[in-house]
Parts: sequence; C-alpha cells; structure tokens
Amino acid sequence: MGSRLLYMLPALVVALVALILAVVGLSRDPSPSLKVAPEDKDRVTQEQQAPTFRYWVVTENLAIGDVLDEESLAVVSSPAPIANVLTADEEVVGKELRQFARPGELLSRNHLEPGGTLPGTLPAGYRALAVAVDDVVMAGGLVTPGDLVDVVVAFRKGDGERDNPAAMVLLSNVQVLAVKGAMAEAQSNQDQERQRRNNTVVLAVPSDKMPAVLLAEEQGALRLAVVASEDKSVAAGGRSKPVYYRDLFPSKAPPVRRAAPGQRVEVYEGSDSRSTYVR
Repeated sequence: MGSRLLYMLPALVVALVALILAVVGLSRDPSPSLKVAPEDKDRVTQEQQAPTFRYWVVTENLAIGDVLDEESLAVVSSPAPIANVLTADEEVVGKELRQFARPGELLSRNHLEPGGTLPGTLPAGYRALAVAVDDVVMAGGLVTPGDLVDVVVAFRKGDGERDNPAAMVLLSNVQVLAVKGAMAEAQSNQDQERQRRNNTVVLAVPSDKMPAVLLAEEQGALRLAVVASEDKSVAAGGRSKPVYYRDLFPSKAPPVRRAAPGQRVEVYEGSDSRSTYVR
C-alpha cells in the first residue's frame, strides 16, 4: 500500500501544478482575446472616422399653417450629405409650414418658405416653362424628370414660303423639370391617374429664350430629343441653322435660254423673198 502511494505521488503533484497554473491564467485574463482580421480592423476604423450627417424628418402628417414642434420631428443620420434638406443643427421648432409634409419626409427649406419645390430646382436666369406634349413629342413617352433634351421645331413654311418648310434645333441641353405634372415617378394609383390627365412637360428655359419657344410651339411642331449621357457635360447651346425642304432635294440647274436674235421679217423683192431679223 505504501509503495503504491509513492508511485502515484508524482502524478498528483503534476496535476496539482497544472490546476494552479490554470487558476493563475484565468485570474490574469478573465476574458479570452478575440483575433480580428486586418481588413475588419480597417473597416471598423473607417466606420468610426466616417462623418455622420444628421437631418430633420417629419413624423406625422402636417398641413399648411401647422407649427413644427418636438413631437412632430425626429432626427435621422446619413453617411452621405443630402441636398436641399435641413440639418439637425438648424432651429426649426416653432416655425410654420408653407406646404404639406408626410411622415418620413425629410424637412427641406421649401417647407418653410413661400412657394413650392419648383423654384428651388431652377438655376439662376432660367424659367420653368410648360409645353404641350404627347407620346410622340416626348420621345415615345420615355422622357423623365431630370433628363436633358434638345428642343427641335419644324415649321410648315420657311422664310414666308409655303412650299419650303424648315426645321431646326431651337434649344439644346435643356433640363426636364417635370413630366405630366410630376417631378418624380408616380408612387400611387392616384398619382398615376392624375398624370394621365396632364399632357405637359416643364422645361428649364433661359429667360430670354421663352418667346422663341412660345412662337415655335404656336407656328410649328415641337419635338424633344433626349441627350445622350456622354453629351450631358456639354454646355447648353442655342439654336442651330435651319434646314429647308429644298435643301434636302436640290433641283437641277435650269436650262440656259439663248437670246432671240430678233423679230423675223419676210422681205419680198419681185418674185423673190428672203427672211431677216430685226431687233
């Protein structure tokens, strides 16, 4: 019995030492360390350093004349800046609304200023001008708000000549502000039905070009040609040279007429006669 106890003693000592080391290790590091991949560390660092943009959002239906309070507003964050909306740093509580606002709608300056959203979308020196359209005029009905278009006009007669029609590009790179009375795609059946009854397109036209557009619409036929994406950086231009119908079908040169030698006269001398020309 004594010899067996002596034989087991080294094993008990080893087990006891291992237990002590385990207890000491846990006391020094109570929570195991988690290894984070380098790419995860970079992503976390970028998220922590990325700026955050805070904006006011409406939380309930508000009508024109309602006064904004803390219960009708909330603050949302965005990783990127949003144009034409009010930041949460601006004081808006206590101000009166000038247009309707729906829940979840970001509060913009247009909500607090007289007028609608259309004036805020116009560049300086431009006017919003509506022209009557159909699916043919608006590129098969595919024109949408935000597109750039060329305004093309065809006249039934050019330079006052009825048998010589003319066509030309009246304006180029004109921005489409609204299509069928909407500045964005319809979100409900009611909006779609309202758009079906509105056959107009609103264009951002330079103020000095409005009379030309109105005259062209009255005296000719307008078409809207959508500008390619690669050409959108080209500055807006004016009219092009007109193309006349006769230019498309050039006629042959008229035959050259020889001048008449004069009036033919018959001269009789006795039984003989001869012809001569008198001018």
